[in-house]
Amino acid sequence: MKKIAHRGISAQAPENTRAAFGKMVDLSVDWLETDIDMTSDGQLVLIHDSKVDRTSNGNGMVNHNSLLGLQKLDFGQWFDDQYTGERIVTLQWLINFINDHEFNVNFELKTEVKDEQQNFYLMRVHQALHQLNQTSQVIVSSFDVDLLKKYHELMPKIPIGLLIEGKLPTNIIEVAQTVGATYIHPDVSYLTEDQVKFLLSHGLKVNVWTVNEALLAEKLQRWGVHAIFTDFPA
Repeated sequence: MKKIAHRGISAQAPENTRAAFGKMVDLSVDWLETDIDMTSDGQLVLIHDSKVDRTSNGNGMVNHNSLLGLQKLDFGQWFDDQYTGERIVTLQWLINFINDHEFNVNFELKTEVKDEQQNFYLMRVHQALHQLNQTSQVIVSSFDVDLLKKYHELMPKIPIGLLIEGKLPTNIIEVAQTVGATYIHPDVSYLTEDQVKFLLSHGLKVNVWTVNEALLAEKLQRWGVHAIFTDFPA
């Protein structure tokens, strides 16, 4: 069972920062999960929340700020003073970092934009991911079914992960087929062994979020789960 670093080594460094990604090299962790959003001027950045409030000294929506504006914010001090000065990370920086260190990566699509702006966002992601070395394994995931459908049509060869918050819907197989999902990413809080067996029996792979307890991870491994997203991958 793989352990995927949730927003980098986010238990030891501020999430989705160069510090959190750099610790993956130190700990020899080879699977990363991160989140892609878009600025007001069309630049792709790595941040989980739609607002910058929780993880920086600024406030407001990511897509209401330019890249230059976001780069002026501190994304490290909220976590610990030793990380004061951490700046928002662009997807382009991470692509270069992944190619240098041969990571595998799960990109979660996160955006509040719609219609033509959403199509532009997907095209920008598509262009960026084309720069990855072929040695890297890639999964693209989202909670947004329509967004996944559009992305799968754009890049049908990249495996899709369907994120589920809360309980698995009764029509999970139909939804997975609709978006072309290879992976189901269920919420560990509601997952049962029978559900894992059901998904596996339909040829789907199961990557579970977010798992930070060793005993729980061991149980999931016995159930046949393929990977866990964790803040403690090493």
